Amino acid sequence: MNRKYGRVLNINLGDRSSSPMEIGEEILKKYIGGAGLSAYLYSQLVKEDIPPLDPRSPFIIMTGPLTGTPVVLSGRHGVAGRSPLTGFWGEASVGGHWGRELRRTGYDGMIVLGKADRPVYLVLKDERLEIKDAAHLWGKDCFQTDQILIKEYGDKAQVSSIGPAAEKGVRYCGVFTDGTDARTAGRCGLGTLMGAKNLKAIVVQGTGEIPVENLESLRARMKELVPNLTGKMKGMSAFGTPGVVIPCESLGDMPVRNWGQGKYTEGAQKLSGQVMKEKYLKKQFFCASCPVGCGRVVGGTIDPALEETGGPEYETLAMLGSNLLVDDMQAVMRLNELTNRLGMDTIETGSVVGFCMELYEKGLIGPKELGELDLKWGNAQAAEGLIRMIANREGFGDVLAEGLKVTAEKVGGMASEYAVQMNNMALPAHDPRAYASLALVYATSPRGPCHTSAFTFWFERAATFPELGIDKVLDRFQSEGKPEIVMNIQNAVSVWEILCRCKFSILGGVQMKDICSWLKDVVGWDFSTQEFLEVGERGINLKRKLNVGWGMSRKNDTLPLRILTHRVDDGGCGRHLPPFNIMLADYYEKRGWNKEGIPTEETIKRLNI
Repeated sequence: MNRKYGRVLNINLGDRSSSPMEIGEEILKKYIGGAGLSAYLYSQLVKEDIPPLDPRSPFIIMTGPLTGTPVVLSGRHGVAGRSPLTGFWGEASVGGHWGRELRRTGYDGMIVLGKADRPVYLVLKDERLEIKDAAHLWGKDCFQTDQILIKEYGDKAQVSSIGPAAEKGVRYCGVFTDGTDARTAGRCGLGTLMGAKNLKAIVVQGTGEIPVENLESLRARMKELVPNLTGKMKGMSAFGTPGVVIPCESLGDMPVRNWGQGKYTEGAQKLSGQVMKEKYLKKQFFCASCPVGCGRVVGGTIDPALEETGGPEYETLAMLGSNLLVDDMQAVMRLNELTNRLGMDTIETGSVVGFCMELYEKGLIGPKELGELDLKWGNAQAAEGLIRMIANREGFGDVLAEGLKVTAEKVGGMASEYAVQMNNMALPAHDPRAYASLALVYATSPRGPCHTSAFTFWFERAATFPELGIDKVLDRFQSEGKPEIVMNIQNAVSVWEILCRCKFSILGGVQMKDICSWLKDVVGWDFSTQEFLEVGERGINLKRKLNVGWGMSRKNDTLPLRILTHRVDDGGCGRHLPPFNIMLADYYEKRGWNKEGIPTEETIKRLNI
């Protein structure tokens, strides 16, 4: 094994100390990298119930062994820790170029402990770490922070930062990279965890070579793969994720009016990837090692001097667009840019605004909470005002900054009926009423409701996965057999997560056997597909074990009543509702969890956790 993989830098901001750590081969083969290895490191570091924002709570950054190598679509890294939003396991991954640059410094990850006595930022140049005063950065938005630091350290440096909302402790802030292109590790509030440590930014700049054992073989494999992959992903290259707006709406998959409406055909047309490309697209954004370029680059909307910024993805077009009945592309672009600058998760932010619009409509909040904001459906200007209130924790925004569940409990009355959340975390922009599997995916995802933890809806719409026995597109409304399918796909997609690979590569035809061959070329490990799937399964069960230690059980594995019991007859999913409890009970049995959703001793022993 190449000993250069598995080097992690431990940093304590409390006493400003740091030290390198080498992770042994036995542990690396069990968890590999990314979110799986992060969960293992957390389990070793924390042996008691520490609140998410306690200085002793670790903030973990991790790459994978393929990150930054010639392997295509491998330019990602992840952040992890205990979520300030849910109180359970939190993880988020992000593309761009920061992860590759971290590996060039000679490190594959960081663990940040403690809390600085004043705002600081980190600079890691190759293996030399500096902890620097961030007084001139504190209060700056994510774009401004990146611009200041790039000016100081040069264009080759990569910056990861938080915005002013995270500084103020808004519970659903992300970690942002790549400047105005705003690549975001958005979910679970891990930017909030970073802010609680008084850590504003991390600058990385490396000159080292990322080690590959058999570079010639790996390059030959990539040469063979790329034409087929880019051919299958032409649509993604042309329109990015906004290209799925129209089909998602037609299938009843796109949230409309706080998940209470099914049809939004004309609005979806206005928010489509086709319209974005025709009227607003300036160029594509390519993450490191990516020949596809699904990222959108559009014009700035807030600062006239900003010529280019990252355009909204599908999730943002849905949560800050259709979910609010805002059908103006420029208005959604502005809300997206504002939320990115402030450093907040667009999914969570859009859900909170939609929730408030419904509360306003029902008369549960008004001028007392909102002042002069006329928070009617479709009012993008009022939505912008509310987002600024949240980011600054002003008035009612101070309550909303705590999340949907907390706000609903404080408002009282019928408010909880309109909060589309699980364990205080908003649902992403895909509707379980449109796909039977999604209800189960959301309920059992280690980090909370998450469509990317399995992507089962791909296989209920258009894709196949022959290595998992999915040789034809599945019936999206059929529940029979779905628990086992969900479990198997979760295990497989977990492999993509621990390797920090772009999951869109699955749509490009990448198979498990391909990943096995790449890993052998890079670090010399000879994994079979089944062994890889077991690594994915181990990571899922370790995260579940952590969550159980924080109080998670069957009571947490449920969905909002609006999703389970309210039909949206006018949309593409008709009158379908997921038969959730039956699927969940079968899933527990397949997973080797007891009836309360807790991994059995036999399962823990079998996976050697």
